[in-house]
Amino acid sequence: MSLSLSTPWQQVISDEAWDRRLFTHGGHFLQSSHWAAFQRLNGREVYFGSGDDWQCMAVVERAGENARLYCPYGPVAVTAEGLAEAVRALLALGRQEGAGFIRSEPYAPVTRDDLLALGHQPARRNMQPALTWVQDLRKTRDELIGEFAANIRNRYRNAYKKDLAVAASTDPADVAILLDMIHDVASNTGMQPHDDDYYRKQATALMERDAATIYVARHRDRPVAASIVYDSPTTRYYAHSGSLLEARNLHSGTVMLATMVLDAQARGQTTFDFVGAAPADEPDHPWAGFTQFKQSFGGEYRAYLGTWEMPCTDGD
Repeated sequence: MSLSLSTPWQQVISDEAWDRRLFTHGGHFLQSSHWAAFQRLNGREVYFGSGDDWQCMAVVERAGENARLYCPYGPVAVTAEGLAEAVRALLALGRQEGAGFIRSEPYAPVTRDDLLALGHQPARRNMQPALTWVQDLRKTRDELIGEFAANIRNRYRNAYKKDLAVAASTDPADVAILLDMIHDVASNTGMQPHDDDYYRKQATALMERDAATIYVARHRDRPVAASIVYDSPTTRYYAHSGSLLEARNLHSGTVMLATMVLDAQARGQTTFDFVGAAPADEPDHPWAGFTQFKQSFGGEYRAYLGTWEMPCTDGD
């Protein structure tokens, strides 16, 4: 469907200019041209919109005759007025695309009451984590290691004694190693991962853009753990990871994560996002144990506004 000349929405943009503006304003990787490329590889339509105080990457998600717009960690707006303008633009795009509703996760200086006033309602569940754990990498390497828990430091420094080595890869074919690890975790825990093609397409789309890295931990040359991280100029995101249950006593995941954090600092990135965390006051939360593991690398909580929805009704 063609767009009028007056619309802020485009399907072809300057990726470099889009990402530079996005990351300058602290926007999330899931609003980047990189994530848009991955969505396109999955057969989805993607639109980029912007104004003086906002920008937004919107994905058209279709199921039969039904459709919706989804803006992961977006729109990104620097003012409340900018977000209101973005919402108006999204409603126009949604009506044009025949979407029943808009699902968004605004990143803007607004409150929940502001979102309610704009016509949003909280979604039944968050599509992306509304709470995460991040580590500030703007310190010396020794200071960063000093914030690791003592057992983390010891396992990282003594990994060679167990013949454990970690290496980074930018070869999409190495996603096969990650898949082996994810399959092992799924078979032992009942976890329901994405299908294999999801990870393959992600590696293909992101790694050719230098926007993702695969890490593999090997014990005497045998892979025992693997992970994929997303990379922006400012932030590294801990995305998908797995390790062999039979090799759990090697603590390969710990050594691998420490390596990924320290490598991010060496790359000049300023933040490591551990992607998702349980609230401090919910010890029975399903993510509580994994959150404690993430917190053992130092850092602090970062909260987002969560997932919101609004109908694409006609009229004002």
